[in-house]
Amino acid sequence: PPRRPPSASRAGPAHPLARPAPLPMSMSSDQSGPVGQPAAPAAATGPPSPPSPPPPKDQDDWESLLAAFRIYKMAHGDLKVPSRFVVPSMSPWPASAHGMKLGIRVAAIRTTGKYVSNDEARRKTLDDMGFTWRLRSAADSDLSFGLILKALEVYKSTTGSADVPPSFVIPDVPPWPDEVRGLPLGSKLAGVRGKAFLRANPGAEEKLREVGFTLDGKAAANNVRFQKVYAGLKAYKDLHGDLLVPQPYVVPSNDPAFPEPTWGLRLGARVNAIRSQGTFVKTDPKRREMLDEIGFVWEPPSGVGGKK
Repeated sequence: PPRRPPSASRAGPAHPLARPAPLPMSMSSDQSGPVGQPAAPAAATGPPSPPSPPPPKDQDDWESLLAAFRIYKMAHGDLKVPSRFVVPSMSPWPASAHGMKLGIRVAAIRTTGKYVSNDEARRKTLDDMGFTWRLRSAADSDLSFGLILKALEVYKSTTGSADVPPSFVIPDVPPWPDEVRGLPLGSKLAGVRGKAFLRANPGAEEKLREVGFTLDGKAAANNVRFQKVYAGLKAYKDLHGDLLVPQPYVVPSNDPAFPEPTWGLRLGARVNAIRSQGTFVKTDPKRREMLDEIGFVWEPPSGVGGKK
């Protein structure tokens, strides 16, 4: 019988114009892409992004300092921290700042640039909080009488009295004029009472009296002492709800519930002197009225919670 023609699998060489057979699906056109897919275009190359700088080594300490500053300013209205101030280990002070020698930190910021050296962002943060970078001295502050009078008016509007404690320094916060911020107003006023100053500023005596400034130094000092007791009594009542102050009571130091000038004040002894001797009020009916308005107890009941 005749032979069958050879099968396609046994055919000879392909025709020169025939299409090439497709590549298997397990292969790519250049053997470099995923299976069955063409290779992805090469990614553009460039310099690597620089790593983010690590946070400063003192970042935790800095944040604790800021938290303490916020509480101090809430309590006192400024950041004029006494050099010996230590953060109390109690609420509302942040736990991370308990025991911090805040006054020493403030001095270090002012004198050595601690925390803020070469860091404008931190410096601006303190500026925004009202940080006082430089405390002015009375000697280098040649102020006009008009500015001194303006400072007295602001002091009276905020405290109710124009008799300024000798240790008072004007804070770097509104509503104080920029020209007097940082001025030790209390020590400056000692010269204002002098005859030489009054002669050099005609009309000053009348304007000082109008604002309520006491020209008699001894009387002014007595008024400052009364204002301190009065501020302590107001804070005590806010805290305890009455003015039945125990006779041994002393205003605790570093307690934000009390104004800083009252820290360490023997408030119980002062209350007893007012009741028994008429201290501060014997010749001043206005002071008696002030105490009446805040609920001062002139004859306290005996045996009430150990209070006298």
